[in-house]
Amino acid sequence: MTETVFLYSKCVDLVYHVLAYMQVCNASNLYSEQYIREFERYRRASGFSFDLRRAMTQLGPYYNQNFERLGIVNFLPLAQPDEDFEALKKRLLDHPGFTPKDQDFFVGPFITALEKESLLYFPYWESAYQNAHDRRKMCEARLESLLRPYDRVFSHCQKKKAVAFLSFSITRNGRGFYRQDGFFAAVPLPENEREAVPAFFQLLHEYTHQFTDFLLNRPVSMDDGTHDLSENLVILTDYFMIKEISEEAAKEYLSWICAICGGTGAPLDEAAFLHLFPVPPDLKERMAKEIKDMRLTRPKGSGQRRTAPR
Repeated sequence: MTETVFLYSKCVDLVYHVLAYMQVCNASNLYSEQYIREFERYRRASGFSFDLRRAMTQLGPYYNQNFERLGIVNFLPLAQPDEDFEALKKRLLDHPGFTPKDQDFFVGPFITALEKESLLYFPYWESAYQNAHDRRKMCEARLESLLRPYDRVFSHCQKKKAVAFLSFSITRNGRGFYRQDGFFAAVPLPENEREAVPAFFQLLHEYTHQFTDFLLNRPVSMDDGTHDLSENLVILTDYFMIKEISEEAAKEYLSWICAICGGTGAPLDEAAFLHLFPVPPDLKERMAKEIKDMRLTRPKGSGQRRTAPR
């Protein structure tokens, strides 16, 4: 049985908190006006004067123009989620992929924003973490039960554990991080047990990238369409894996996909879903073989016929 590990970190959450204030011109965007409004009320009540919105608005243009290099700031904190703030800053400063110009125009000012904002955010996070004790335990138990039927996926990919970083500051999209020994993803901490289902879908999405990006067998970039193809492949793979386990869960998944794509949340039918997320036939064939090799099965007594992607 794959071990499920849940992680929390105020340092990692600080990075995502700051990124929530910066508008990004691609699908990695974490900007959230609602999150900003809610946190600014806390800022005003605390009498803290640092203008994070202004600081991140100034950094946005350079970040967007150089995203292919700078986008790694979304993932570097996850490499060592238990490290302290000074180690995290050093990790950002020492990353070899940043140019001297990147250091001057983005990395240095970004770290300055982290340092200033940490004085307000760290006490906020510590209080939120303590107050969410019962919520955390409930969500962890629910997520663990939702992940359990997919143990064959982990075994097939030779992953010994499924790590879920539950974030207080990510409000949209998740973040996946490649690790040799296990799947690793960051998603928002669910507000309640009902919200654990979409959090599970997001976790599975980030985990699946670890093996479908290898099926894609090409570099993934925002600029040339490969990112969109990568996303389509993950979305289809997850659907067919989920369908192998549970028809009802597959319907919930289609509703979730519809909602995050701007729809009403009403279930799509399978034909409309496949039309929305196309992948080339050869890639779909490799995906189908990968799922078949996992030998996923439904629980005994479910009375449901197993299906395979076509």
